[in-house]
Amino acid sequence: MRLVTGIVAAFAACVAVACGAAAPVPQGQVTETQAAIRAAEEVGAPGVPKAALHLKMAKDQLQTAQALMAQEDNEQAKMTLDRARVDAELALALARETAFRQKAQEALDKIKKLREEAGNSKPAAQ
Repeated sequence: MRLVTGIVAAFAACVAVACGAAAPVPQGQVTETQAAIRAAEEVGAPGVPKAALHLKMAKDQLQTAQALMAQEDNEQAKMTLDRARVDAELALALARETAFRQKAQEALDKIKKLREEAGNSKPAAQ
C-alpha cells in the first residue's frame, strides 16, 4: 500500500511540476514595452529615420509576442518582448539625441551671431 501511495504521490508531483513549468503570461512586459513605444513616439521617433526604424521593429515584435502569447508560447513571447522593449528604448534614445543635437546647433548658431554682432559694434581703433 505504501508503494502505491508513493507512486501516486510521485506521479502527482510530476504532473504538478509539468503543469507549473509553463511560463506565466508576461503581461507586465507587455505593459513595459507599450510604455517604451509610447515614450519613443512622444519624443518624435517617427520623424527621425533611424529611430523610426527601431520603433517599427519594436511594434512588429510586440505584435509577434502577442501572437505567441495567444499560442501559449510565453517563453518565446518573453524573449520577443525583451527585444521589442530594447528597440523601443533605442528609438527613444535616438530621437532624444537628435533633439539635443538640434538644440545644441541652434545655441552655437546664436553664439556665432552674437559674436558677429559684437565684432561689428566695436568702436574703430584710433
